[in-house]
Amino acid sequence: MPEETKKTPEAAEKPTNCMKCNKRLSRKTWYYKNNGYYCSKGCWQQAVKAQAAKKEKKA
Repeated sequence: MPEETKKTPEAAEKPTNCMKCNKRLSRKTWYYKNNGYYCSKGCWQQAVKAQAAKKEKKA
């Protein structure tokens, strides 16, 4: 019987575009926060505000 092959979980790949403004991310400028990749701290803050407004509107 052949040996069982160990399956390693695949590493999540970094997206190529900002999650907020869809700009292309470069290695020098990408910003990772709360499981998301953004082009700058400003885009991350805008995304957080938009998410809070969406939650508030839903409630």
